[in-house]
Amino acid sequence: MAAPRQMTANTLNALKGWPQPAAVDFHTEFADTITDVVLAGSVVHLNSSGNYELGVGTDSVMPLFLFNNSDDPDVVNEGGDPATEKGVWVAISPTGQAMALVAVGAYELVSTAYVDGDYEPNDPLTSDKTGGDAGKLKVGTLYTDMVVGIVSRGEVDNGYGHNAVAFWPFPVFPTP
Repeated sequence: MAAPRQMTANTLNALKGWPQPAAVDFHTEFADTITDVVLAGSVVHLNSSGNYELGVGTDSVMPLFLFNNSDDPDVVNEGGDPATEKGVWVAISPTGQAMALVAVGAYELVSTAYVDGDYEPNDPLTSDKTGGDAGKLKVGTLYTDMVVGIVSRGEVDNGYGHNAVAFWPFPVFPTP
């Protein structure tokens, strides 16, 4: 069995601009191709079925930033089948959906899902779609990568003692 994660180690937090009545968020399920846990703060996009997939790469897609972990109790319930197993835990309302903040929102965010490196104000950010860093923020190249945001304050504390990158969501599509 995997060791439990610290609740505040993997987060997406807003420094400014969220929550608010006009906030832009989105709820949907994860694509069937995602078999590993996806952590809060990860970058995702919607596939043709309207489900989350990791990262953006060089594709012209709308970036979203996950607020929930994919295995949070309000997203999934792995307690067992109450029809066949006695005494299993059943959540009141696991939706199968996770919330993400859309990259066109007027907010400043901090994410713990990033690749180690130097993050300076005004650096463009992107996120790989494949490999070990899929879904994590990293410094990208304007007009080559799908840019998901611009670094605001660099590396900061996420409010709970863990390192995070502060940025403004700002989608910039690659040049075709």
